[in-house]
Amino acid sequence: PRSKIGSVIKFLKLQYMTAVIFFLFGAYYLVLVALLIGWKRASAPHARVSNRINSKELISVVIAARNEENVIRSLLEDISKQSLQTFEVIVVDDQSEDKTCALVDEYVKNDHRFSFKRSSGAGKKQALTEGIQIAKGSIIVTTDADCRVPEYWLERLSEHFLEDGVKMVFGGVRMKSFSLFSQLQALEFLSLIGSGAAMAGLGSPVMCNGANLAFRKITFTELAGYEGNLHIPSGDDEFLMRKILNRYPHGVRFASDQGSIVTTEANNNLHAFINQRIRWAGKWKANESVPSMVLAFFILSVQLCIVILPLLVVLRVLDFRAAASLWFLKICLEFIFLHSIAKVLNVAWRWWPFLLLQFIYPFYIVLIGLFSNFRSFSWKGRKLKSLMVSRY
Repeated sequence: PRSKIGSVIKFLKLQYMTAVIFFLFGAYYLVLVALLIGWKRASAPHARVSNRINSKELISVVIAARNEENVIRSLLEDISKQSLQTFEVIVVDDQSEDKTCALVDEYVKNDHRFSFKRSSGAGKKQALTEGIQIAKGSIIVTTDADCRVPEYWLERLSEHFLEDGVKMVFGGVRMKSFSLFSQLQALEFLSLIGSGAAMAGLGSPVMCNGANLAFRKITFTELAGYEGNLHIPSGDDEFLMRKILNRYPHGVRFASDQGSIVTTEANNNLHAFINQRIRWAGKWKANESVPSMVLAFFILSVQLCIVILPLLVVLRVLDFRAAASLWFLKICLEFIFLHSIAKVLNVAWRWWPFLLLQFIYPFYIVLIGLFSNFRSFSWKGRKLKSLMVSRY
């Protein structure tokens, strides 16, 4: 009878859906275990190398700045106090509309190691490119104007370049956190930094952060720098890393030393946070790395499953105990991974943000993934689209 056939089809559909849910969660558990292994490898203490060989080699710190009047001076003072003093700093202004230019101009008059120029175009990549072109150092180090850097920052990063095979080094970045909102941001940011380092530990780097990045100038020139993605607002770090990996598969390294960790600011409000995340998410559409795209799609699929998990219980597709077990095991594995990252990056662990993020994060990931395909966003006073710098 048709009713029995319909019942069988419905049963098979439910079984298929249940199998997909269990498969995705099982695969996610395996990914978390693999990331934990990769993180342990990446964060393992490296044998300290004497930097005397490299002490006379000039390092060029290139900073793209736009509307950073409240923070730029603190960063410049941090750099001036570095343990390794063979450096120059080039600040390139990306058409600021505040007092950034005046403050940097005043600072460079008192320290010959610092210089300042105005970008001839628009966008961070254009500013960085112009700074790198006039840099005298063989090693380029980049950071963001709203960051703070420790005393041994340049020394720890430059040590890795004593090996000829190393073409790029990226270090840890932690976020200041005071309010609950900033603590949520700091924890989510911790997962991004840790995942990037973990993938490097597994031998397949997929992301890094331009707030703490170093590379050889000759390599940048050889690979034509940011050519091919200058029009994309973000990704100065990852697109360059991908170019380097394509030419030098083992040329990228994570710097795990405590002395190389950079501190950055959290967003002050939800609007700024959403705009930043849409800007970051937009670069994935232009990412040609298959592992990166597969990982991004997989994470989105898992988070979507978590979003619909309560609905599946209500519809009796999944038993409540099975759904609760899947979710609980996910929380446990994520805690082990994130807590180990927080310990190495010296970030205070807080339970409330972690537990709250378990409810917020799946919805946030799905919505940001959708918005990045359709919405424009604002950044530093500019109206932008995900894949191009608009007129402003």
